[in-house]
Amino acid sequence: MTPTRSALHAWTGRFRAGLMAAATLVSAAAAAQQAFPPPASPAPLPTADAFYQSPSATELAAVAPGTVLRYREITPKAYYTFKVKADAWQLMYRSTDHRGEPVAMVGTVLVPASAPASGRQLLSYNVAYDALSLRCAPSYEIVKGTALEQALITQALNKGLVVMAADYEGLNSYWTVGRLSGQGVLDGIRAAQNFESAGLNGVATPVVITGYSGGALAATWANELHPGYAPELNIKGVAAGGVPVDLGNVARKVDGTLFAGVYFGAVAALANAYPEVDAQALTNDKGKAMLVKAQDMCLGQFLTGAPDPLTAFAFQKMKNLVTVPDLLEVPAVKRVIAENRLGQRKPGAPLYIYQGTIDELMPIADVDALVKSYCAQGVKVTYKRTFNDHLLLAVTGYGKAFSYLQDRLADKPVPTTCQ
Repeated sequence: MTPTRSALHAWTGRFRAGLMAAATLVSAAAAAQQAFPPPASPAPLPTADAFYQSPSATELAAVAPGTVLRYREITPKAYYTFKVKADAWQLMYRSTDHRGEPVAMVGTVLVPASAPASGRQLLSYNVAYDALSLRCAPSYEIVKGTALEQALITQALNKGLVVMAADYEGLNSYWTVGRLSGQGVLDGIRAAQNFESAGLNGVATPVVITGYSGGALAATWANELHPGYAPELNIKGVAAGGVPVDLGNVARKVDGTLFAGVYFGAVAALANAYPEVDAQALTNDKGKAMLVKAQDMCLGQFLTGAPDPLTAFAFQKMKNLVTVPDLLEVPAVKRVIAENRLGQRKPGAPLYIYQGTIDELMPIADVDALVKSYCAQGVKVTYKRTFNDHLLLAVTGYGKAFSYLQDRLADKPVPTTCQ
């Protein structure tokens, strides 16, 4: 059937309008990439650093997720004094928050001297920084030399991999918010691919993702969101350990124990991200003081000097801080927990999951069930349960996890323990 002249004219008009809109978006993205000078020495806190100040909502909405908004070269350090043998940049990029709104995030790209001239591969390394404060953001820790996991990141650099370490909690430090974290990881990968100095081959770049504990939350959420949010990415595999599957079950496990601060800190972070929960109405005076006290805390980041919820709230019980019989049974709280539960989507890449059988934080039954659900959906999962606790496995389990990721980058056959 031959189109009429008017129909052809209308189609041509729409096509031209589409081209103009695309050209405008590309132009806006190019204009948005702003070079900043290196940070001062010593580096100021992110709250006093113009690089971390978010562009306006209008500016963010004008560019696509993963667009690099600004960048600056940094000198990465390890454990205060050692220079990391890599060229490095901080990138601010556009991402999307848990409500679907455009937001700015910061990430660090590290390019080792041993990276090949072409065919470079990318590791998205997600630090378990579990923070309510930007003083523990990986981008700041890598400049200060306070990142505890720098030794693990260095293993990847020694193999010639480019590394992206995203501040996946965002500029508001929304710890434990799954969708925000996962999308922050995926857009960090996009940003690294869009950043010319990283030398990557765009969306064709082979990518692997890893993280432990809080970093595992970000890594596994990224994998679940990958097919719908960033299907163009060439993600070969994901390795995650000490996975927090259900925040409510984690809270029940640690309440009143040495690790009760994990529950308390997560409540404070989720209250920041979900004001509709109305934490002020749910807490008594002691609970309100806890919410205020937690705002500058980071979990296990002792090199930063930040206060730690583990020491602040050890052995305390949430029932003594709230005005309801059970905080976890409040309908609004239950909705937040359900929204942030893993296992509700089919992951896009094969996984290596490792879990300690005597983990003090993560209920192993949750991880068992998550693996079972992934297997039932046809995902190839290698699951390693070992007699280990949460903290020790973070170090002892990484070697095999990293080997798994190297095998995925080498395109070796994907193993599975699924029955």
